[in-house]
Amino acid sequence: MSVDLSNKKIIMVHGMGSKPAPEISHELWRRTLIENIRVSHALLARSLDAHPHIFESAYWANFVPHHIPDDAYSKKLGQQVDKVIAERRAIKDRFHVGLGEQLGSFFQDRGLDLVKLLAGALSVKDEVMTRFLRETELYDQDQYIADQIREPLENALRRAWDDGIEPIILAHSMGSFISYDVLWRFAHRRTAGFGNYNKKRVKMFVTMGSPLGDESVRNLLFARHHRNHVLRQRQFPTNIDFWHNYACLGDVVAHQKNFHDIFYAPMRELKLFPANRKFRTIDYVDLHNPFEVVSHAGNRNREKRNPHESYGYLAQPRLGSWIADYLLDNLQ
Repeated sequence: MSVDLSNKKIIMVHGMGSKPAPEISHELWRRTLIENIRVSHALLARSLDAHPHIFESAYWANFVPHHIPDDAYSKKLGQQVDKVIAERRAIKDRFHVGLGEQLGSFFQDRGLDLVKLLAGALSVKDEVMTRFLRETELYDQDQYIADQIREPLENALRRAWDDGIEPIILAHSMGSFISYDVLWRFAHRRTAGFGNYNKKRVKMFVTMGSPLGDESVRNLLFARHHRNHVLRQRQFPTNIDFWHNYACLGDVVAHQKNFHDIFYAPMRELKLFPANRKFRTIDYVDLHNPFEVVSHAGNRNREKRNPHESYGYLAQPRLGSWIADYLLDNLQ
């Protein structure tokens, strides 16, 4: 089977916290996603191996003043990513918690204790939330830095649209609300660099471990200034064909699981999504994220799981199947 990928672009937007160097982060995301797709679409994955240009990272961490690329643990991080990929391969589509499944029995089948896992998620809460709040505050209070943080994604989208490509965005954690702001600006701003792209669209917007369900986060975004606008559509981006959200069990950042009421229902009412397709919006919740924290001196006696980590999201079976549909032109 020959797969034409000439008009495809997957733009990846990382989340908060210290990151490896851009090239290492890019490769780990790309590899995790390709191996996810390979489970059910081996030939497509082989085509992706041969076309690395399909993937582009909108890496923004270097614009955070206190960020220092954490290269010391990159090798260990790669080993933990390999574990996630190995579990995805081994148990295939049983990787996730499916609709109607009992959470307790799901984790017992994997030799895991649900209560312990949830308690462990809380044990990493302080560290995760401290980083999140620090970087969120910076994004809100320093618009010069916020402009720099948004710029990599803005430029990646412009390049894709200028080349006639309808891209998709994969955004994790803080990267999801950065992406939301960027999409809103392209939809509604008439100024230079935006006005020419008001009618351009992204084929799919994927949010993973997203805090967008939290009102305090939405109060940071450009759309907040238009809540009482006579044109209700100015409250939302108007340039998204499909929006799928993923939230893992125990993820403290994605604790508000209300995307349908806040986004999907009003956007459908305003006819902001193309018609005639049932699965334009999906909110996948209570997913299994097996990522284990990279061990270091400060966490040796703590729970080793971090259900907020991006690699456990990138291995989700439903995410892989939907991206495969995009690559195979099965999204209309």
